[in-house]
Amino acid sequence: MKINLILFNVLVALILQNVSVDGFEIAKNNKSSCILVLSNDASEPEKKAAEELKKVLQEITSSQFLITNSLPLDQTPAIIIGQGEISKMLFPGIMWETLGSEEIIIQTKKHYLLIAGGRPRGTLYSVSHFLQAYCGVRWWTPWATTIPKKATLYVNNINIQKNPAFEYREPFWAPAFNREWAWHNFCNGQSHRLDDASGGCIKYKGFVHTFYSLVPPEKYFNEHPEWFSMKNGQRTYKNAQLCLSNKELRDFVVAQVKQWIKESPDSTIVSVSQNDWFGACECPQCKAFADKEGSQSGILIDFVNYIAEKIEAEHPSILIDTLAYLYTRKPPKTIRPRHNVIVRLCSIECNFSEPLFQRSNNSFANDIREWSKICNRLYIWDYTTDFQCYVQPHPNYYVLGPNIRFFRDHNVKGVFEQGAYQSHGAEMAELRAWLLAQLLWDPNQDDKKLIKEFLDGYYGAKASKFLQQYLNLMSDAASGFYMTCFASDNAPYLQFNIIRESEILLQRAELAVANDPEKLWRVRQAHLPVYTIWLKKWNAFQQECFKSQKTWPLSTSRKAVAQIWLDLATNSGPQGWQPMTHVNESGLTPIDFIKPFMSDPPFFANRKSSVPRSNPLSHINPRIKKSCIILQDTEATLTKEGEWIQIVFDAEASDQLAAQMPGTHTQWAFQVPGSKMPKAAAEKEWAIYVISKIDPKPECPVSQPAIEIGLYDELLKKTVIARTFKVGEFGPGYRLMHVGNAKTTKTTTIWAAPTGSPLIKTVSIDAIILLPPSFVNSL
Repeated sequence: MKINLILFNVLVALILQNVSVDGFEIAKNNKSSCILVLSNDASEPEKKAAEELKKVLQEITSSQFLITNSLPLDQTPAIIIGQGEISKMLFPGIMWETLGSEEIIIQTKKHYLLIAGGRPRGTLYSVSHFLQAYCGVRWWTPWATTIPKKATLYVNNINIQKNPAFEYREPFWAPAFNREWAWHNFCNGQSHRLDDASGGCIKYKGFVHTFYSLVPPEKYFNEHPEWFSMKNGQRTYKNAQLCLSNKELRDFVVAQVKQWIKESPDSTIVSVSQNDWFGACECPQCKAFADKEGSQSGILIDFVNYIAEKIEAEHPSILIDTLAYLYTRKPPKTIRPRHNVIVRLCSIECNFSEPLFQRSNNSFANDIREWSKICNRLYIWDYTTDFQCYVQPHPNYYVLGPNIRFFRDHNVKGVFEQGAYQSHGAEMAELRAWLLAQLLWDPNQDDKKLIKEFLDGYYGAKASKFLQQYLNLMSDAASGFYMTCFASDNAPYLQFNIIRESEILLQRAELAVANDPEKLWRVRQAHLPVYTIWLKKWNAFQQECFKSQKTWPLSTSRKAVAQIWLDLATNSGPQGWQPMTHVNESGLTPIDFIKPFMSDPPFFANRKSSVPRSNPLSHINPRIKKSCIILQDTEATLTKEGEWIQIVFDAEASDQLAAQMPGTHTQWAFQVPGSKMPKAAAEKEWAIYVISKIDPKPECPVSQPAIEIGLYDELLKKTVIARTFKVGEFGPGYRLMHVGNAKTTKTTTIWAAPTGSPLIKTVSIDAIILLPPSFVNSL
């Protein structure tokens, strides 16, 4: 009876629709113009999709919408949701039975608008796509959504049917782990916590590096050492792998995989993948196989193929996942992964300042091209953050789109984009999570337009232009630099001039939204990475600011800046955001990161430069000076800066800066290694001089040793020359002191240390002078 009633309703509605309709009206003047129709046989995700569509349309139009399970008898327009009985009757031309699990369909037909898709997730994605593409809705973050207000909502005729570009899409960033945000942005990885009502997700059993999870060495090594790597002729499990040619081991792993499947019946992928280090087996059988295939991936794929073949009859829908990573990254010559094997190719060695297909990444680009020819299911494990410090700038913003299109163009089926996954607060985390999700769904989108759209929508148009300039500045500064996912603090985009300009831009962005508390909080979070670099390089930046005669652009109190950083990182924020817990992947906490910066060292950056009252270099003959090598204090390596030594402003010094040490310790806190000296200093005999001064207490005797200076040879493991200067050898101001003659090489280091006397307040070094010995008597 139910089917007959539905047929009757359909026939009546079709008869009454005797005119062609151009487009579809959803609401007019804050009054709904249609109803929402959901079949009685709708799935749970389709019911969720219908409720979400109703809720958001009501927010947009300020009108009420009804969800019903049958078509009206009159000509009331209807939005048909999901692929139930009604949809199949009204849209018989769609091949409903062959729809992909995430395929979306949006069609207008006379008085109907169909929003449906494959099961389980297609209709959810179809609703999300419709609300974004045709209604202007954006789910930027779990705590920030844009829902425009429109009294009248009308869409032109639509005819869309498409699948996502990738079957597996996992932006592995903390903001992406929210369930509602994830399905709205088309994510389907297991980190997105999608329950059955949200369409579920692609689930792994054993996500990665599972060799020792499958074969725990503490349980099996003593009994079966032959199952583990042979290294240097000995079986070992330390920093090792499995002996992949061992037949008994292979059958054991098959049994383990079957047990894993039994334990996790909802998983569709089982990881059988190498440990997170090198240590491939060097036994004759493994080595011969690897040599024949030209890569360690050969024996690995043979091993994984064996597992995949043995489980297929019992578990035909299960896929076996392995890695092409580090020593297995190169594809094999002849062996091919089975149809039920996933190979995840990892980009960890790559330069992330430019697209993966450009010159510096040729090796990886060639690997993906070759794997794509032989692998039916090629996945990518990509890296999109700086694991050394999640919070500092990592300007890969404009390579994410080109990279994802490169993956799409080379038959990649799934992409895992590893980012700052351990906590919120990472640099541009919100932008990257949203941008990656959008591009993994549809790589044809213009990534630069998406970035601008996010900046406008999330931070506000007034602040957006400054943030766009900041991203451009960072990206331009990274050009030509080999930026890994463990980037150096000395990267070109982390230098003083770039950070100073960034600071000014971010201050302007904050000012632009000063009257909008929500957007101001967001912009201040974007400011956090720049504060991070100020704190990490405070003393060096002071020196550069002083030398360049530029204005220091933020507080002169490092402690104050550190407190701002800590408050931004750890104070409460909007609902859905959580305070930062990890500064880097190793687990550095915000409290531990900030501790060294919660004090104020001497500040001199805003002092005006002037000629020293008595320049210690002024009396050196200009002809002799041309033959000297002058190593300023700021070129030295400083140990425990702020405790054992610090750079201070000193008007008497030749460059008005001095390396100052308290007299109470004996550490070699001042060092100039040969590797930091000019090439002209290498492999030559020099008379070594130091320009130094001391500040003794009034009761200090002239016989008191004040400072010791020497040259140490790392290769010989001994001090070549050393001299201790007493208080009586100094007068007021700086003195030029002869340490001795010695040869400097790449393995020698000039060092200086106080003598540990409580009678010496400070010792200061202005410069080291290397003088050709023949000129000594001319000084």
